[in-house]
Amino acid sequence: MAETKKIVILGACGNIGKQMVDYFLDRLDEGYELIGTDVIHDDYVESRIPVIQLDINDEDGFARLPAENVYAVIDLVGPMPGRMIGYHPETYVDTNVSGSFHVFQYAVRCHADRILYAKSFSDIIKRSEKELVLKDDMTPEFNYDNQHSVYTVTQLAAAELLKCMHAYYHIKAFIFRLPNIYFWSKNDSISMKGKPTKIMFRELIDQATAGDPIEVWGDPGRLKDMTYVKDVCQLFYKACFTDREYGFYNAGTGIGISLLDQIKGIIEVFCEDKVSEIRMRPDKQNAPQYIMDISKAKTELGYEPAYSYLDMLKDMKRERELARY
Repeated sequence: MAETKKIVILGACGNIGKQMVDYFLDRLDEGYELIGTDVIHDDYVESRIPVIQLDINDEDGFARLPAENVYAVIDLVGPMPGRMIGYHPETYVDTNVSGSFHVFQYAVRCHADRILYAKSFSDIIKRSEKELVLKDDMTPEFNYDNQHSVYTVTQLAAAELLKCMHAYYHIKAFIFRLPNIYFWSKNDSISMKGKPTKIMFRELIDQATAGDPIEVWGDPGRLKDMTYVKDVCQLFYKACFTDREYGFYNAGTGIGISLLDQIKGIIEVFCEDKVSEIRMRPDKQNAPQYIMDISKAKTELGYEPAYSYLDMLKDMKRERELARY
């Protein structure tokens, strides 16, 4: 009997990783085996697949990973400003550059067919105030004077390193630029300027669930691409089995939802006995605006987002009830 082809997901216990595990397991045939790695434990993920404890900064630790019959290596690892308490830019350099290079070298050593790498859209989000639609071929434009700067530079470096590995070793490579990704998680906090803060989207859901008034800050018509984690999983799955050699793609829906419609949707889905009152606050700062151009992902990978904004909210509510993630 032929041995199964292994797909290794690094960062399998993270917010995207744990849902990607489920997405892949629901679709892979018996010829494939899913293996995860992480520095943290997650009971749900570990009940689904084998998870190997691995810090990608520890080059020797890769000896614990499979060395044969590895089909794909999916790199979802990376410290994020929204998860960092305090400010430790050396962590970005160590993990996003050296650690990512260790991942790429591992994939080459075990003769993997392809590498998939996820990065943030922090390198181009600044453009959105002048160009609402963010294209995947846009050159980077960002500020060098804030706590996201080193994060952005090191992710760009990792993407360039992967291009080198693709060109030199002829290993297939796919890079994904991710905007804000929405998902349900038991963890409802992020770090703002190094301090734990409740995620604003979760705050809005809590307000709607309680029937409390909800404020709409700034311009209510500003549009935002509301990208659901399960559509991101679809994008990665498509890239895992395409016959292309290389690709750089935006994740997203290609559709902008106004801030006011975002709030109305949350009220429609999450309000229970009492319906929240909407209060307009034009005196407050504007929310970010952007729409991700996903035309290349559609054309080259056959990607089609499956979740409308309301579908996403309804599925998030379902996941809240299931309490899996």
